[in-house]
Amino acid sequence: MNNGTRSLVVIALLLLAAHGANAQKLLFVFAHGQYASPVQSSFKNDYNFGLGAEAGVGIGPGKTKLVGTVGYTVFDAKSKELGNITYVPVKVGFRRYFLPGNLLFLHADAGIGHIKDKTTNSSYSRFTADVGAGAKLGPLEVGIAYDGFKRVGADGYASWLAFKAGWRFGL
Repeated sequence: MNNGTRSLVVIALLLLAAHGANAQKLLFVFAHGQYASPVQSSFKNDYNFGLGAEAGVGIGPGKTKLVGTVGYTVFDAKSKELGNITYVPVKVGFRRYFLPGNLLFLHADAGIGHIKDKTTNSSYSRFTADVGAGAKLGPLEVGIAYDGFKRVGADGYASWLAFKAGWRFGL
């Protein structure tokens, strides 16, 4: 290999590395486990807690990203007469990073929650939304969000605080 060919190979490798670095700033995937603590009074009286997970993808240049998320949470009923609730949200929203290194973020999502409610022995879909904040420490993310949906056959908006922890990877 002559010097000209070596130089072209080195330049091509540097361009590929730079493109890969830019892609990490443009696209990421994440997965979180979550613990949900009911907030709304009748929901809090009926359910102890929720356990679940979520996964998603974010895309966009700069500090503001468009985010899509899908999740699964089961709320533990306080009595057998009530039965557990299964909640599967599909949401789209935004995430905005702050500080050097994008250490902190705010997010807001909205979409459709598919609910299987053993209390009313029904399955239905309702509008769902959440707003929250978090911190990114390398590939680890931790956060808190206020989340909820309108229940059928029950008073109020079923709401909870979701405590989340998981991983984030740039692609």
